[in-house]
Amino acid sequence: MLKFWLVLLLLLNAAVLAWQWDAFARWGHGPNAQREPERLQQQVRPEALKFEVMPPASVTATPPALPDANALPPAADASAPDAASPAPALSAPTVSAPQAAPR
Repeated sequence: MLKFWLVLLLLLNAAVLAWQWDAFARWGHGPNAQREPERLQQQVRPEALKFEVMPPASVTATPPALPDANALPPAADASAPDAASPAPALSAPTVSAPQAAPR
């Protein structure tokens, strides 16, 4: 009984695959070639669209440099680290949101 269902499912899968590849199109049975006809009819002059590449952000717009977290203060002695002082905290880089282009 299990072999019967397995063969039936394989045949149905083969029939669906043949239908998707337009094997039955000559008899009028094929997949819908036009997926969203109402959206295509609502388009207003799609050939008028113009795409432009935005210029990169200027160099002067970069944020000021953060102080180095690993640098020691000038009064500290670099040759004898103090065990009681905490390790310098590392700062996470900041991420700014993209700016909208002027219209």
